[in-house]
Formats: sequence, structure tokens, C-alpha cells
Amino acid sequence: MTVQALDRPRPRGRGLSTGWRRREGRGLVLALAVFIVVFSVLPVGRLMLAAFEGGLVGFWQVIDAPEVWRAAGNTLVVALGSGGLALLVGVGFALVLSVTTIRAATALAFILVLSLMIAPQISALAFKTLAGPASPLLKLIGLAPQPGTPNPMLGKWGIILVMGLHHAPLVAITLASGLASIPRPLIEAARLEGASPRQVVIRILLPLLKPFLLTAALLVFVAGAGNFGIPALLGLPVGFVTLPTLLFRKLASFGPGAINDAAAISVLIAAIACAGVIAAGLVLARAQTRLESDHRLEPFWDLGRWRVVVEIAVWGFVALTIVLPLASLVATSLVPAYGVRLSFDSLTFRQYAEVLFRQDLTVRAFRNSFLLAGATALSLGAITLVSAYVLDRARPKARAAAFALIELPYAIPGIVLAIACILVFIRPLPLIGVSIYATPWIILFAYHARFYAIALKPVLAAMATLDDAVQEAAVCDGVGLFHRLRHIVAPLVFPAVFAGMMMVFLLAFNELTVSALLWSAGTETLGVALLSLEDSGLGSEAAAVAVAATVLVLALMLAMQALARRLPPDALPWQALAGPARERRRSRS
Repeated sequence: MTVQALDRPRPRGRGLSTGWRRREGRGLVLALAVFIVVFSVLPVGRLMLAAFEGGLVGFWQVIDAPEVWRAAGNTLVVALGSGGLALLVGVGFALVLSVTTIRAATALAFILVLSLMIAPQISALAFKTLAGPASPLLKLIGLAPQPGTPNPMLGKWGIILVMGLHHAPLVAITLASGLASIPRPLIEAARLEGASPRQVVIRILLPLLKPFLLTAALLVFVAGAGNFGIPALLGLPVGFVTLPTLLFRKLASFGPGAINDAAAISVLIAAIACAGVIAAGLVLARAQTRLESDHRLEPFWDLGRWRVVVEIAVWGFVALTIVLPLASLVATSLVPAYGVRLSFDSLTFRQYAEVLFRQDLTVRAFRNSFLLAGATALSLGAITLVSAYVLDRARPKARAAAFALIELPYAIPGIVLAIACILVFIRPLPLIGVSIYATPWIILFAYHARFYAIALKPVLAAMATLDDAVQEAAVCDGVGLFHRLRHIVAPLVFPAVFAGMMMVFLLAFNELTVSALLWSAGTETLGVALLSLEDSGLGSEAAAVAVAATVLVLALMLAMQALARRLPPDALPWQALAGPARERRRSRS
């Protein structure tokens, strides 16, 4: 969802003039300005100051190093390679779910988005346990490589494969919004003229989707360039370094000037990411159209006798690329040690008891992740309610500018945001003389900055659908702004607020990219614990942590799906992707 999608006419009552909407709430406007300055302007501005502290010459001296150029080249290779794979898979899924009469489209969309919501490091670990000589599943069927054989998932090609599959849902979701903007009468006219479904897809849909295809390509390139979890697990063990993992090594070295060198590299990564995000936003803004809901595209490709074949192929691909790696992760967590063959005799749940109840690191990590993700979600629920109320009443240009600033910390890679937070808080705060560096508070701050935009989007969409008549009646009765927000606005938009909070919790609970640089002894998060266990050779324990986290993500997504009927249309990503499936059900009913 883009901010342009929120710039549409909203229902208004016929009572009072809407002037009351602009005369009140100046305190809320000030609060929004403080949120934007603290969460966006302050960390990004401090990062820029540190990166150019020595001027352009000092910045270039850091960047113009063989290891930086080598890491930059590796970053471009994996970003372009994984982006190409993500485009191929994502376009295929978007078209199959949107234009064909395939059954269980909603379930397919849900599983596809689940693979995206699972943390990147968990996806990397799942493929790593699947393909290596220690794979319990391959040993079970006698196809495991000989001991000592290199794991094919380690290195450049494994990173490209896992990252491409992980980012494919981004492409599918972006194209789903484009397909929803294509008028149904256009397709119907082509079909009446005798065009086959294949001709409609090639000659009408794909040309109209060019802006969305370009946007999707830019988004997956940015996601690949800034990804830390997958290159960390699959690249660092074999010496394949990208810019995010180089940044991690630089800061971990604690050498002279390490923080300023890290800031300079961070600006390079941020420049690559922001260029892609800005270009994608401009392309998508030009392609944005407004359609009546009854003109949305419906599935028109009747697969007939080929439907079963297509369904087998699609579900087979899902099983091979999503279900099988997760099954390998489960199998790895059920053996007493990494590399043991899975059987009834070796089956054990000891690893789960160990990581959930006995091991200090993992118990502490689960507790920290739950508390940090929960506190971030609850706090952002209140912040986004105020922010959406103000932005909904702002002029379009002011709203677009404010939202762009809010989205900036999410647009830049998480490891860059972590460097920015370190620079802000490494010294004691003014006035109070206290530093939050090396405490859980710095992680909490970083989570607020990173996920502010994610929590805000569904609330903005819900706020844009409210009718002012109810509030105008309350104004006539002398009800103040605070009471209207509490008793009128908040109950009406609560489902969207709750959806935003759940999305934030899902993303923050398994987060690694930000906390990898911000954690300290006692503040380890789940992502940090998983990486630590894997680096220590405790593969079965790491797999148990990953499975437990994935089960929680699945449970929360199912809870959000149960809430879907009370949310604005397409508020959930799999809901947007399965939009044609919902239209199909309506037409049948």
C-alpha cells in the first residue's frame, strides 16, 4: 500500500462544515512532528554527520578500499541474481492466483506470505539443514551426500536461491495491486473479440503491468542489497562477504575509527537502498489508478482439464521450496545432535525442552524478544492512532512528505539503522546525562523507528474510510477531541490498529538485522541467539529455536486472518494477494 492509495475521496457527513477538522488538534500535530523528528530525522541525520565528519575526502578514503569494493560487487551480484529469481517466481504466482480458476487460492497466498514473514535467517537455516551431508531428511531416504562434502547452500549461489525465494512474495504482492487496478471491462472486451486467455495475459496484462514489474524489481533489489540474515548464515562461513556483513565485521572489530568507517559504509548501503525505494515510489505513483470495486479484475482463464495439472505443479513447487525446508528444520530439531539420522529410536524433544526452559541464552532471548516486540507493538498502536488522525486531516503534499520521512527508517537496511542508533546514543543523552547504549532501550528505540511505517499503513487506510457525520454530531454536543478519539475514532479503527500491531510483533519478534549490532550481554534477542547457536555448532538447538519462532508466527497470522473480515480491504498482505479469490467466492454466492 502506498501513500497515494490513501489519497482518495472519503465519505463525509452533511452536517457541519469540515472547518472544525482543521481548527483543532494542534497538540496532536506537534506530537506527530516530535515522532518524525525523533524516529526518522535524528538517527538518519546523525549517521550522515558521522559519515562525512572528515569531509568528502575522508568518506572516499573509507569507501575506496579493496574489501569494500569486493563486498559491494558481491552485494550487487546477490541482489541482482536473487531479484531475477524473485521476479520469475513472484510473477508466476501473481498471475496464477489472479487470472486462473485455480482452487484454494487463499491458502496458497497465505503460505506464500508466511514464507516472507518467517525471518530470513530461519529460511537460510532451513535450506542449510536440508541440503548438507548432515541433513536428517536426506539421510532418511538415503540421498545425503558423503560426509565432508561441502554444503551446496553455502556461498553465492545458495544465497541467491534462498534470498530469491524469500523475496518472491514481495513481487507477487506488488503485482497483485497492479492487477487490481486493471479494469474488468477491458478484459471482457478482449475476450468478446476472440482473444484467448494467453493472448490477454501477454498482450494486455503484462504491458499494463510494466510499471508494477519495474517497481517490484527495484524493491527486491533493495531488499537483497540490505539483507543481513541470509548472507550471514550462508556466506560468512565460507568467506563470502556482502556490504551488510562487512559492516557487521567492521563494527565487531572495535578498531580505531571503526564507528566512523561503519557510518561511511552505512551511507553507501543506504544510498543504494534509497535510490531503489525512491525510484520504485515514483514509478508506482505514476501507475496509480482509481477503480470502482465492481470493476476489479476477476479470474478469466478457465483451466478446464488442465486445472489439476496446474494445481499439482503449483503445490509441488510450494512443497519443494517452502514446506520441505521447514520440514527439514523440524527434523533437525528432533534429533539428539546435528547430523544424526532421524528414526523412531533417535526421535527426541530434548532440544525443545533445552531451548525453551533450561538454556539461559535461549530462555532469555525468547523473553527479550517477546517483551521488546510486544512493547513496540503496544506503543506504536497508540502512536499510529494519533499519527493517522493528524495525517488524514493534512493536505496531500504535507501528508506525502510526512509519510516519506516516517518510512525512511524502514526503507534503509536495518543494519544501517542500527549504526545510526549507536551514533545517537553512544554518549549520554543531553539534560538527563544517561546513556541507553548497551541496554534494551536502544533496541526498543530502533524497533519503534523501523516499524513505525508498518504499523501506520493499515490505520491510515481505516481512517480514510470513516464518515465525519458521527464526529460532527459529537462536536455539536460539545464533546472534546480527546473523548472523540477515545470513544468514537478508536473503536472504529481498532481492527486496523490491532492488525498493524500484530504485523509489527511478527516482524520484531524474529528480527536480527537491527539487534545484531545493538545487543549486549543480557539483551540477546531471538535472532541473535539463533545466530550464536549456529556459529557454535549447535545446529539442533538452533533448529528448535527456529521452529518455535515459526510456529508463533503461524499462530499470529492465523489470528490476523480470523480478524480479516473487520479490516479494510487488502489490509493484510495475503488478503491483497488473494483478492481475486474473494471476488470469485462473491460471484459464486
